[in-house]
Amino acid sequence: MNGFVIIDKPVGMTSSACIYKLRKIITDKKIGHCGTLDPLASGLLPISIGEATKFSSYISDLSKEYKVEVLFGVKTTTGDIDGEVITRNKVNFNKKQLNKALNSLKGEQRQLPPMYSALKAKGKPLYSWVRKGIYLQRKVRKVFINSIQLESLSEGSSILTVSCSKGTYIRSLVETLGDLLGTGATVKALRRTQIGNLSSNNLLNFDLVNIETLKQFLIPSEEMLRHLTKVDLDVEDIKKIRNGLSVDYNGPLEKKEIIRIYEEKGSFVGIGQVNIPLKVSPKRLLNTRNT
Repeated sequence: MNGFVIIDKPVGMTSSACIYKLRKIITDKKIGHCGTLDPLASGLLPISIGEATKFSSYISDLSKEYKVEVLFGVKTTTGDIDGEVITRNKVNFNKKQLNKALNSLKGEQRQLPPMYSALKAKGKPLYSWVRKGIYLQRKVRKVFINSIQLESLSEGSSILTVSCSKGTYIRSLVETLGDLLGTGATVKALRRTQIGNLSSNNLLNFDLVNIETLKQFLIPSEEMLRHLTKVDLDVEDIKKIRNGLSVDYNGPLEKKEIIRIYEEKGSFVGIGQVNIPLKVSPKRLLNTRNT
């Protein structure tokens, strides 16, 4: 079993706990996930199995889309309703002011990763340090908000659809929104609805996970990597690629571009990178003994 499965991660479960359960079902394969979801969050969690774990980062790097319910007037220690309340304020903004604040959040933003996150520091997740009462310095990151759409607004809360770059913390974005409005805000509910071009199609309910459903919902690596340019090479070049060598290629490719490599007969070989002058080098290749 080599490929990807997109599970619907349930609320209240960590991404690591999902992997732990899957390892009990598939004992002879490597398993990993592509992009952590908070315990509060649900939705798309791509799981890589076997040889597909070689390509996990190329899925994790894709843009994401989320549907988030925002609770205004409340600020918590974790940025969501699972945390302890720090402050409570009156909600006194109107829809026009909210839309203005949302528009200001589009484009490049600088975010400080929250301490309550799975981001690792000194070999451990940040949340493990804060549970000991230790707060570490974190580097501000640049993220990009492609779009942020107001779906509904009711008294004290709203629902937003956010499209953003990898590494964006929706909790931090919501807290910034609350600061802009002067009320404070926290995440009440969060669901990941899209990763790159992957949507809710072919989504496996985690409660139904077993060896048969995993086989049924398994997606070949090449299908998950269709956002990368396809390059066909002849038999001799494929032999060189498998031996770690670069080969000439005259196609319309960009420097440093990551590509999908295929044998001319059509079988997927793995991931490569374009160098200048126009040469293709191997990066992550399938082990032919396991495919």
